[in-house]
Amino acid sequence: MSALSPDQVVSLTEILVLLMGIGITWAVYYGSEHAELPGESSVPDPTLADDSRPDTRGRSL
Repeated sequence: MSALSPDQVVSLTEILVLLMGIGITWAVYYGSEHAELPGESSVPDPTLADDSRPDTRGRSL
């Protein structure tokens, strides 16, 4: 038998889902102000060779 009543289980589930939504939202937007936005990137010089390891700092998914 469960130590919680059905109403308590539903309330606990609602609270946990709300906290997960807040956590996921924070994870998505944390550091997004450093993301490279369209129009802000520089145009590379076509006479130079491409970098072997591109700089991915400050980019979001």
